[in-house]
Amino acid sequence: MNSSPNLSATGPVETRFFDPSVVSRISGLELRARYVVEGLMSGIHRSRAHGFSVEFEEHRPYTPGDEFRHIDWKAYGKFDRYLIKQFENETNLGSHLLVDASASMDFGEGPMTKWEYAATMAASLSHLLLRQSDAVGLTISREAEDRIVSSKSLRRHLIALLASLEAERPGGGTGLSRSLLQLAEGMKRRGMAVIFSDLLDDPEMVARALRLIRLKGNDVIVFHVLDSVELEFPYEGLARVEDVETDRNMTVECEVVRKPYLYILGDFLESTRDHCRNEGIHYVLLSTADPLEQGLVRFLAWRAKLRS
Repeated sequence: MNSSPNLSATGPVETRFFDPSVVSRISGLELRARYVVEGLMSGIHRSRAHGFSVEFEEHRPYTPGDEFRHIDWKAYGKFDRYLIKQFENETNLGSHLLVDASASMDFGEGPMTKWEYAATMAASLSHLLLRQSDAVGLTISREAEDRIVSSKSLRRHLIALLASLEAERPGGGTGLSRSLLQLAEGMKRRGMAVIFSDLLDDPEMVARALRLIRLKGNDVIVFHVLDSVELEFPYEGLARVEDVETDRNMTVECEVVRKPYLYILGDFLESTRDHCRNEGIHYVLLSTADPLEQGLVRFLAWRAKLRS
């Protein structure tokens, strides 16, 4: 495809599928993921981007040199375009998801914590990728020892992925940079690395690890997940601030610290975004208040651009 499709939800019927306050009330990660994916697919099929919805379902446009016998004539009758049904070796890519489970990811003052938001997105993305027969693996990043689920392309592999995410409870210090280095070493074949994290680790170590993943020929997308209050700092008066990964805490006057805090945060976000851009890494900043559709659509549009 020549341009990124517009895949925004087309009305209030679709919007409810992605509202964190609605999704948070659904018990069980499998049901959450299924609910979000059904909403996303409904939005895609109702949009004008028919070419994208078909291509997402394992088709690609006909190009000179393709054999006519491989044209999907049913798809032609529906979409008035020559589309080729892709073979397994064209669609079976390697994708590895890494989800940060450090204690800082347990923070959230909205309907979902950063961990719940990231885990729901990872579960939904796993669901989508396995529908395309992509091989999907998972790393849950912890301080000392990661939980790793090896890559497989079978639909029933979703059970293992979701069970690992469901069983995890964020806690302890960060092991993100170490997990990223381990991921770089473990990706033996070129594929995609999808990162879900608040990136609260040594920025230089994280940058070095991401660069290594990219240098090995992998496509990388980073979903930088932060809570809305971390992005806005709406507090007033005196507040007790606790570092959940070190148990250190202090009392601060919000009006005094707001401006320097937002300045430091802005510098952190800008430097992270610049590093990713310079390394050819796709960077997406997400607030836990954002509809879950936002990150998933950004992923699908990014992937469609890679394939174009």
